[in-house]
Amino acid sequence: MEMKKKLDILVGLDLSIMDQFLLKYMQVLDQILDINKATYVHNLKLGELPKELMQPESISRIKERIENKLTQYLHLAGVSYDFEVIVTVEGYTELAFMNLAKKATYDLLVLGNKQELEGTGALSDKLVRIFPSSILLVPDTFNVPITTIIDAIDFSKYTTAIMSWADRFKNNSKGQRIEHSAVYVSKSYLGSYPTMTTRELERVTREDIKEKQDKWNKRYANYSDIDIVPAGERNVSASLIEYARSKEADLLILGVKGTTGFKEIFLGSVANHLLHRPTNTCLLFVKHSK
Repeated sequence: MEMKKKLDILVGLDLSIMDQFLLKYMQVLDQILDINKATYVHNLKLGELPKELMQPESISRIKERIENKLTQYLHLAGVSYDFEVIVTVEGYTELAFMNLAKKATYDLLVLGNKQELEGTGALSDKLVRIFPSSILLVPDTFNVPITTIIDAIDFSKYTTAIMSWADRFKNNSKGQRIEHSAVYVSKSYLGSYPTMTTRELERVTREDIKEKQDKWNKRYANYSDIDIVPAGERNVSASLIEYARSKEADLLILGVKGTTGFKEIFLGSVANHLLHRPTNTCLLFVKHSK
């Protein structure tokens, strides 16, 4: 994705209180990012409609009412970008999003990440796995303004994409001052071996930290400094959440392995664990650009 390209954003709404938080957060993003167009989508799940409303005429009226209500709200909010409101009718909401992705290319999908509000997070879990673009999960407890961003680096193929998104925020054209830094969590899984002594585990951790620091200095020293944090007994996701909390980070950017197929929905363990941990930090999952 080119840095100067204006973004086409898809925003998922569920007609709950969470929508108010998402719409407010889109106003925050509009003050930082160059948005070309935002498409707001709500899916009417067929299985949740009463039988008396299953007729095409009734569904058409419901769609029209929702579209008009959301359009009116966005006009009153005075958004500066072009927008469109789409109401889909699918048995599974993730299918509605995937069908939209087949018709148009989106740079970012924005979804709610309910913390204090009631919700299972099942849809976000699925779409992080299968949707083809980067995905931003916004908690209802998010902080504004966005001033601090953390780049979670694992020295994989996702590093470039993570940095690209961080640059969009840091070097934004709208004059918003945003600081960002990088972090790598050093985790040795050799500690699970019963023959591994504490001293040996500490040695392996020191060697990993030195190796990653040298690699960073050679490849990315001009980008920013990096904190290398030993995970110790915690897993990587818990370490990242704690690090983001300690830095009062407003946004955490990390890479995620995903697929656009329904048969393959493997998700990296770090991302999977992050999806199920409470956090006030927004999570931006980026995928490798082929």
